[in-house]
Amino acid sequence: MRTVRVAWITAVVLVAAALAVPQGPPTFGVSADLVMIDMIATDSDGRSVADLRADEIEVFEDGKAQRVEFARYVTAGGRAPETSPVSPATPAPSRPAEAAEAEPLRPEPLSLVAMVDVATMPHDALTRTRQAIIQMVRGELEEGTRLMLVSVNRGVEVRQTFTDDVERFVAAVENLPSPAIEAEAALSTLIDDVVEGCEALQGTPAANTPAGVQNAITAARGWVENAKLGMTASLEGMGALARYLSSLPGRKHVVFYSGGYAMDPSAIALRVMEDVCVTTPAGSGFNPIRAELQTAVRTTQNVDSSGMLHVLLDEANRAQVSVYTVDARGLVGDVAPARARATVRLTARGTLQEVLQRHIREPQDILYSIANGTGGTTSINTNELARGMRAAARDARGYYLVAYAPAGARKEGRFYPLNLKVKRPGLHLRYRRGYEWLSEAKRSERAVTAALRFPGLYAENGLALDVWMEGGRLHVAAIIPTRSLTFRAEAGEHRNEITLLGLLRDEQGRPVGERYLFSKTVNMKLPQARYEDLLTRDNVEIANEADPPKPGRYQVAVVARHSGGRLASSTIDLTVP
Repeated sequence: MRTVRVAWITAVVLVAAALAVPQGPPTFGVSADLVMIDMIATDSDGRSVADLRADEIEVFEDGKAQRVEFARYVTAGGRAPETSPVSPATPAPSRPAEAAEAEPLRPEPLSLVAMVDVATMPHDALTRTRQAIIQMVRGELEEGTRLMLVSVNRGVEVRQTFTDDVERFVAAVENLPSPAIEAEAALSTLIDDVVEGCEALQGTPAANTPAGVQNAITAARGWVENAKLGMTASLEGMGALARYLSSLPGRKHVVFYSGGYAMDPSAIALRVMEDVCVTTPAGSGFNPIRAELQTAVRTTQNVDSSGMLHVLLDEANRAQVSVYTVDARGLVGDVAPARARATVRLTARGTLQEVLQRHIREPQDILYSIANGTGGTTSINTNELARGMRAAARDARGYYLVAYAPAGARKEGRFYPLNLKVKRPGLHLRYRRGYEWLSEAKRSERAVTAALRFPGLYAENGLALDVWMEGGRLHVAAIIPTRSLTFRAEAGEHRNEITLLGLLRDEQGRPVGERYLFSKTVNMKLPQARYEDLLTRDNVEIANEADPPKPGRYQVAVVARHSGGRLASSTIDLTVP
């Protein structure tokens, strides 16, 4: 392997400087000049409407009307959508910026991503999900559709990169792993463990079994932590996937199959514990057991579901990613998830129905919020699991691209809500509901964090690693294919910046230390002769070193951020004797 080491490259600076490097303007999403919105318009029968004019579309940001710069209809996949038989509109004005064009703005391939959250699915739901996806790709999608498969299970794994080979994609779907613990079983175990803890002696009230109460608290904390980790992996993983897809042109369509997550798992756990472990009714005065339970749950770090959802929607909307959510549980009934003794106990106290309803409705609420916020659709309480992919495929064939120039300066971190209306009556619109304004430096930092969290999304870019111990130091060599480097001509030189960040995780996947393992930015400023010599090499190797960790088994994750914001990532196992 012909490799050039970068000892002769001039400068190494801190990563903070790299994040401040100006980025090129985004192709879509939100820029300093235009806000781009993709919009789906359908009639009362659900058929696409493709003949709206720009003067029929109204845009409101934060309640204030905005001037529409242009609105055009974009088709994909070489096939026109099924359109509504609405009467032809008045001829469009002569200025192109004022008319929604029937012809495509640019040809785009029809691409769909299936994202399967296996951690939330019972085995039978995963089986139905596999069948629904395979049925769609074999029987209903048009030939040449590009398909990608991603799974979520405490992490994000690309099971199949984009391909138009149907059988190759089907094989990846059939090989999706089953969940280690079913969501319903986890809730059942929580209820049973709480009952067992607080009724350690048959007929003995909880107040007389403090050790049992502590066991119940431990079980509840574990259940809440498990729910928090699952939701974090799912929402942050979807945001990272959206950023990964942002380099593709036009509107992207992700079909998310999941059992969903409770927005407030601590409240469900506390309700179960209070009902089982507390013998006096609420409002009857101070009860030491109730106070202990409430304190224990409050000290458990709760998941910021609203904050994570906000970040996800912003990442998806900026990348023009619409998410079509499907409740993989299908038609959900009020069936008790717990075994007989726990079911009787909770039913007698009137809690079982409340817990079940929250266990069903809150996950559906979060699925609805994701779809509604990104302009997708939601399929809940139905066993027709192919509906979500069918809707995504239909929408992918055509949509409106609407742009406006926001008035005034943008404020860092502020969310700007959007509202679109059309003057033609009887139409239903789907579009993103707003965007968060962040500086490019902040977005770059968020992107690097996501790439370190989910390195599998960027593993196809060819970055490789080599690690070893020498001289009491941990050495990490990042090997980057020369073909992946992008240079720009400036001041008679060929320039490129590469930022490397390393993260160390233990066997449980937890980050080691409070800082990066290492961070380095290499500024490449090459005269013509050195640039031509570099092009003859297969790879560039960048050396890094850090203090060695304690003896044990670890994983090293490295992200390379190229000029312009493109990311590559890789991982390697490390054993320290």
